[in-house]
Amino acid sequence: MTTISEEDLSERYPTSLIRGARIARLGERYIGPAASDATTCRALGEDQVGWFIGGVPTYDRMIELMRRVDDAQVGGRWIVVPATRFLADVAHQVWMEGSQLSKRKASCTMWHGDRVTFCVPERLSKLLTINHGVIAGIILLDPNCIVHRGRSFGSGKCRVVHDRPQLIVDFKAKLAIGRWSPPLMIMSIHKAAAVATDTVARNYGLDAMHFIEGSSLRCGEIGCLVNEKDSDISGRMANSLVS
Repeated sequence: MTTISEEDLSERYPTSLIRGARIARLGERYIGPAASDATTCRALGEDQVGWFIGGVPTYDRMIELMRRVDDAQVGGRWIVVPATRFLADVAHQVWMEGSQLSKRKASCTMWHGDRVTFCVPERLSKLLTINHGVIAGIILLDPNCIVHRGRSFGSGKCRVVHDRPQLIVDFKAKLAIGRWSPPLMIMSIHKAAAVATDTVARNYGLDAMHFIEGSSLRCGEIGCLVNEKDSDISGRMANSLVS
C-alpha cells in the first residue's frame, strides 16, 4: 500500500516543533525522549499510534504551547481542536489578546494562525474545503478528557446520536495518504494513569498510544527538552536530557 513520501514528510516536519519525555502509563517510568520529527510522525501515522500528553498543568499552558508552534512558522499546519465551544472562546480571547479581535463578543469556533488552525470538532469538515497547505497533525486540547465520551445519549425514540470523536476520526481519514494519516495528539490536565486510555484510543481509531509527560512538553524552536524544575520525573532521566 502507498504511503507518504520523504519529500512530503520533509515539508511537514523540517524540525521537531513538539518535544517531551515519553513515559510508561503506570508508574510514569521514563522511557526516552519523544519528538515530532519526520521519522516519528511517519511511524505514528502509518501505525495509527497517537500521543496522550497527560498532566499539562493548565489550559492556558496548552494555548501557550500552541502559540510557540505557530510562532516557529515552519513546516505543515497543525489543526488544534478545543474540546468545547467555550474552550474555543477562551483560546480565542487568549490568542487575540491585545488586538481588536479580542473585543468581539460573538463566539469564535475557527480561526487561523501562521502554522496552526483552531477549530471545534463540529466544523472540521469545513476545513477540507479550505486551501490551508499540508497538514502536519491534529492536536486535541481536551483538559478533562471528555470528547471521546461524546457519542450518544438517551434511548429508544429519544436517542440522540452526536458522535464527536468520530468527527475527528473522519477528518483524519480524509487527510490520509495511503496508509499514513496525520498523527493525533491529545492534551489533558489528567495523567494517563487516571484515564481509560484504551477506550480513548479505540474511540479515535488508534491501535495504540504513547504517553508523554505533560510538564516536560516543549514546543516551537529547538530548545531544552525537559526543564528540571518543571518536571516531576526529572530524577529518573539521564543528566544529558535535563538542562
